Amino acid sequence: MFKLASLAVVSIVSVLLAAAQAPSAPGKPLPPGAMQAKVKAACTQCHNASRITEQHMSRAEWSKQLEKMEGLGAVIPDADRTAILNYLTRNFGPQKGNSKAAAKKTSD
Repeated sequence: MFKLASLAVVSIVSVLLAAAQAPSAPGKPLPPGAMQAKVKAACTQCHNASRITEQHMSRAEWSKQLEKMEGLGAVIPDADRTAILNYLTRNFGPQKGNSKAAAKKTSD
């Protein structure tokens, strides 16, 4: 019984550790820019770049997303916040994507 319980604990811990590791696939690369390295450093610790590149949000939405990620442990220096928002909005704003939300807004 003890061996079975130990095996179960080891298995669960292994799964949790594997899930907590940085992503193995880099995803779609971030576009070049002055803040590329800082966005990559802050955001790809927990997920790949596709999580960013597939989003097309307004500046306000990106700001809320940054706040959410900071709450989950991302480190976004106050001195870089405006420049990071500029980078995200310029490269992944609503006008840059053909997302369903953007298409719906234009069709309303």
